[in-house]
Amino acid sequence: MKIVSDLLITALYVVFVQNLVMCSGLGMSEAIRIASRPGTFIRFAAMISGFSVVTSVICSLLAIFVPSIESSAVKAMLYGGVLAAVYLISAVVVRIASGDKELLGNLGIAALNTLVFAVPYINNNASYTIWNSIGSGLGAGAAFVLAAALIGSGSRLLEKNKHIPPAFRGSPAMFLYVAMISLGFMGFTGTTLFT
Repeated sequence: MKIVSDLLITALYVVFVQNLVMCSGLGMSEAIRIASRPGTFIRFAAMISGFSVVTSVICSLLAIFVPSIESSAVKAMLYGGVLAAVYLISAVVVRIASGDKELLGNLGIAALNTLVFAVPYINNNASYTIWNSIGSGLGAGAAFVLAAALIGSGSRLLEKNKHIPPAFRGSPAMFLYVAMISLGFMGFTGTTLFT
């Protein structure tokens, strides 16, 4: 029961308190792009969760079996290599199983998302267990869904609003909207902007 509670608590923490998309901007450009296509962001978030979970678990196991790695550069190469191997294996499986070119393209974008690459670092710095790492990976995908849903609904509201001056319509209004949501999520993290 403790394993399940650790997994769920970590996932909820990552979604609502440490939302990496809204607080750190990791994967934000993809969240904005995917938000414009509501039918695809659940599948894309599932891919992000999958890559985050698998990469985090493998990197956590490597940290247990090879604890002497202290250099950030070596960790970056190791985590990048793990992510590349997970992507290549996934791409081969998708290619053989379905051959869907769109799925294969989205798989590459999801795997190389900055959010996926950041999760193993955060897990390592927080000394997460394997179960916490799984919760963190699942939470990263759920955080992406939340961010894309908020951005998508905001985008539709901004398009309908006729009171926005012409110079601010489109991308400028979207950036201001995302900045305001991000500030709201930053309030949950307990960090200060101006110290």
